[in-house]
Amino acid sequence: MMSRSDLNLYRVDNPAVPGWFIIGAALARPLSIPNYAGNIIANLAGLPDFLRKPMLRMRVAEFPGLSGEEKAEVINNALEASPSIPFPVFAKLLKTWLEVVAELPPDQRRMLLGTYAGELAVAPEKSVALHVDGILGVFRELGEAERGAIGESIRQIVGGMEAEHRRRILLLMPTSAKEMLGI
Repeated sequence: MMSRSDLNLYRVDNPAVPGWFIIGAALARPLSIPNYAGNIIANLAGLPDFLRKPMLRMRVAEFPGLSGEEKAEVINNALEASPSIPFPVFAKLLKTWLEVVAELPPDQRRMLLGTYAGELAVAPEKSVALHVDGILGVFRELGEAERGAIGESIRQIVGGMEAEHRRRILLLMPTSAKEMLGI
C-alpha cells in the first residue's frame, strides 16, 4: 500500500512525451516501451478530475503546434493504446478528453478531431479494436452543449473529406452514431 508520503508528482523526462506527469512513487518506475502510451493513458485516467482535466487541457492546447508527423504519431499512439486499457478506466479519461475538446474553439476542435478521422480513414483497421459502443455511451453522457459542439465538428469534418475517406469513415460508423450525430 502506498503511503501519503509516496504521493508526489513526477515528470517523465522523455523527449517523445514531454510534460506528462504521473502520481505516486510506485508509478514513477520506467514504463514498458511496448505499452508506453497505454501506461500514460491509464495513469492519467487514475488521476482525480481536478488534476486530470487541467493536464488534458495543456496537452490538447499543445496539439496545434505539433508538426503533421508529430500529430499523426500522437493520434496513432492513442489509437493503439486505447484498446489495451480496461474500458472503465479508459471511459473516465475519454469523457474528460471530450469535455476538453468541446471547450476548444471550433477550428481547433475540427483540426484535432479531423486528424483522428484522417488517421482512421487511412488505416480503418485501427478502429477494429476500439470499443465503439462504449465510446458512444461516453459521448451520450456529455452535456447537450458539449455533444452539439463535437457533433457539429464531426459533421463538418466528414462533409469536407475527400470521397474515398468519407466513404471509409461512414462505413466505420455504426448507424446509431450516424443518427446521434445527424449524419
